[in-house]
Amino acid sequence: MWGERMRLVVSQTARSGFRNLLDALETPLPAGVPRRIAVEPGQYRAPSYRYWNTLEIVAVRGPGSVVLDCADDYLLQVEGQVTLRGLVLRNWNDNGTVVNVTGGTLAAEDCEFVAASGKAISAWNGAELFVRRGTVRDGAIVLSDAAGVIENTLVTDARLCGVALHSGSRVTLRDVLVRNAGEHGFWVNTGSAPLLDQCVVEDAAAGGVVIQNRSAVTVRGGAVRRSGQGGLVVRENSTATAEGMVIEGAGGFGVLVTDSARLTARGLAVRDAGLAGVLVDGGGTAEFEACDVSGAAQQGVAVGEASGCVFTGGSLTGCDLGAGVTGDGASLTLAGTRVSGNTAAGAAADPGTRMTLRDCTITGNEGAGIMASPEARLEVAGATVSSDNGAPDDLEARVHVDSEGGPVGQAPPKASPAPGGTAASGAGEGPPDVDALLAELDAMIGLREVKQEIHKLVKFLRIAEQRRRAGLPEGPVIGRHVVFSGSPGTGKTTVARLYGRLLAALGAVPGDRFVEASRSDLVGKVLGETTQKTAAVFESARGGVLFVDEAYALARRFGTGSDFGQEAIDTLVKLMEDHRDEAAVVFAGYSAEMREFLSANPGLESRVSRTIEFEDYSPAELTEIVRRMAGGYGFRLADETGRVLLEHFRRARRDEHFGNGREARRIFEAALGQQALRLANAAEPPSADDLVLLLPEDLEGVVERGLGVRAGEARDGGQAEAVRARLDAMIGLEPVKQRVRDVLDLIETTLRRERAGLPAEPVSGHLVFAGPPGTGKTTVARLYGELLAALGFLARGQVVEVSRADLVGEYVGHTAARTRAAFERARGGVLFVDEAYALARPAGTGHDFGQEAIDTLVKLMEDHRDEVVVIVAGYTAEMAGFLAANPGLASRFSMTVDFPPYGREELVSILVKQADDAGFTVTDDALDAVRGHLAAHADAFDTGNGREVRKLFEAMRTAHARRIARTERAGERVPTAELGLLRREDVP
Repeated sequence: MWGERMRLVVSQTARSGFRNLLDALETPLPAGVPRRIAVEPGQYRAPSYRYWNTLEIVAVRGPGSVVLDCADDYLLQVEGQVTLRGLVLRNWNDNGTVVNVTGGTLAAEDCEFVAASGKAISAWNGAELFVRRGTVRDGAIVLSDAAGVIENTLVTDARLCGVALHSGSRVTLRDVLVRNAGEHGFWVNTGSAPLLDQCVVEDAAAGGVVIQNRSAVTVRGGAVRRSGQGGLVVRENSTATAEGMVIEGAGGFGVLVTDSARLTARGLAVRDAGLAGVLVDGGGTAEFEACDVSGAAQQGVAVGEASGCVFTGGSLTGCDLGAGVTGDGASLTLAGTRVSGNTAAGAAADPGTRMTLRDCTITGNEGAGIMASPEARLEVAGATVSSDNGAPDDLEARVHVDSEGGPVGQAPPKASPAPGGTAASGAGEGPPDVDALLAELDAMIGLREVKQEIHKLVKFLRIAEQRRRAGLPEGPVIGRHVVFSGSPGTGKTTVARLYGRLLAALGAVPGDRFVEASRSDLVGKVLGETTQKTAAVFESARGGVLFVDEAYALARRFGTGSDFGQEAIDTLVKLMEDHRDEAAVVFAGYSAEMREFLSANPGLESRVSRTIEFEDYSPAELTEIVRRMAGGYGFRLADETGRVLLEHFRRARRDEHFGNGREARRIFEAALGQQALRLANAAEPPSADDLVLLLPEDLEGVVERGLGVRAGEARDGGQAEAVRARLDAMIGLEPVKQRVRDVLDLIETTLRRERAGLPAEPVSGHLVFAGPPGTGKTTVARLYGELLAALGFLARGQVVEVSRADLVGEYVGHTAARTRAAFERARGGVLFVDEAYALARPAGTGHDFGQEAIDTLVKLMEDHRDEVVVIVAGYTAEMAGFLAANPGLASRFSMTVDFPPYGREELVSILVKQADDAGFTVTDDALDAVRGHLAAHADAFDTGNGREVRKLFEAMRTAHARRIARTERAGERVPTAELGLLRREDVP
């Protein structure tokens, strides 16, 4: 009686069924049977109800036909697995919530939630919330320690915030529109890490998108219009990435970054802000690429005390002041930016600030193009300041143009080797000014966290010195020993040299000697030799800094037998303690290996005051490094050359061999060689301008395209059409086919724009395939790979299928290696990760490395986004949890493609096609039997779908073979035609 598909009916008119929802909720069911309630049209008084098990409530006549009213603390409290479809749920209690999800899962489709209290949906305590095509009126969606997906949903007239995320919530919000919120549109708080994809905020009374308290947010597309205060606000040590966002009509700041927060933005349009278009202050840092700020009532870009901003490309137009920097320690770089049509001036720098203008065009401003205080530090290189500005430039500031042979702060060549193979720099003209050294540090490209840590340490040392001079107890000695961890070429040696000079200037060490050493300088081959070598090197560094590069090598055993690396570590630990006022030790190396190195001696970690992480340079930073190198030698890059370099660095493989700044130097030096060959072969003698200009052709053979071929011609239009035809011929899956067609159309149009030389935003081909097994996900992935190759988006188009077992290893480091190996096999094609959600589930025994696989995959997807397309597949609900496992994971995927279960007749058609492909014909009576079999085993076919149909077909083939063999053994000859017929008796 109680089949899997059995539903309880609630109706106000039907004679059978239940008159109210409470009776349907409380009627007994056999154990394990899900409760499915079908509600006929009408308005119902609903109880306040808690539900622990599996529940589905569906409006039979579709969205809006059923209204459930309540006036209690909540209408429904979800503690199990609840699905709602097509309902209108209203709670008229001034303090109530419509739905509470407390540790369970709620999936709501085509539902409307109305709250009198201002809180419509609440999810917390590890709950999962999935809302699709929803409407929320007069209330908010609030998540705390929750996950899920909210898409195609309207949140309107919330009394407070429209959507509020707290306590580490990880949720994807896609195509969510928040209108008329009483406070913020989206409020992201306390370590939450959502993706906001194509979301819009209109007429919020306070902020549009507000991110605070160590949250990490990705904003992709969308808009904030007419917010009463800030448009996009990032504060309190939070980080945010925003791409393609429009912010217009903000009553306060269009973008605000403050309280040590960080923003990376690309392609933003900030229009008509009531105050500044962009404000970075309070120790915040921001990087803008290809962004346009216009119509701000005050500054287009403003940078305040102890804050930094890099604005690359884009424009600052129609503001009162194009760009302004004010307050001690404030730093602003404009690179390749157009500053025009501003009222007061183009760019202005106040005392104690730093402003860098590189390759900018400053034109048509009503006031001066550039205004700078004499106490400001101004750097100008390649800027074009037109005569059509309304007043002459005020350049009383000290203008500094970098003329060194590389980026500011780059290490000079090593000195001649001292005894033992180390390189030493002796004390020179005396300790330089601390502020000048800090300015030199700040002038280095990138390295935001490094600069913050060094500044922090300098402040500690200065306060300690002030206490000493005041005759106060000095307190414990502040440790000078540090670890610099990060990839090669990220400036560790350069900063270590500068760090030594800072310590000398502060009086923390007696002099500014700098000694570099490696394993070979410290480790001997016989017992006792290591201690002597290590002590000698340390002695040579007394009075300054000992820099131990690739320090993790000391903790590795090489070959068999005794290894003396550990002896060197133990000796260093004792010397660091015995001479802690006379020398500082900097250990450097890869991040993961340095963590292991610190555990090699119980006292080592306690001797090291801090670990400073050197992040890889961004593509824009690497391009700027090449630009500075060129400027240092009197060369300059053509605009197109800079764009080619930027694209190269975006495509470059970021594996352990990538050299960061070293790669930038290699490219620059190789480009000089190519330029010399080009000019030598020219028909006419080169002009002075020709001799210093690096063109895109000077990068031929210097930078590689890799396996991504985004701008290549479609290789085989006929093949593409043939594969599309195979996709279209698949049974059912119409929503899937349309979603894939949409992605392919977007990719094809983008490729055509690139070939035509038009601006084209990069397109991600990564997809999420969500749905039950056997719904064609693997087949569609294979066709998708073939299509991308035929269109010229991928080099080869092969599909590499993997699961958790193929990616997850058994010990530390094994998982990353296996994941990288799988990714490498997929280069030029598609990596298909089946049941990807299993990576986010602990295996249940000790350490689990599934999270390591996810984190490795996220980095590889970013580093090789033009070379590999990743498709992750699995059950719909579980995939939402998977996407929340890493803050950057959901943002890597362009869309989720939902694979619905096949209908009965579609399953029959699949079986007929399988039979036809195998050379069989299914008789009409056999088809009737197949339909009966599907109905009798609905539970299996509703979950297994195509896989179960394949099993059924194989069982029919087996039964057919058995029938034919039995007939022939009985002495009857079987007609040839019968060998290809599947009859009723062949159906199990």
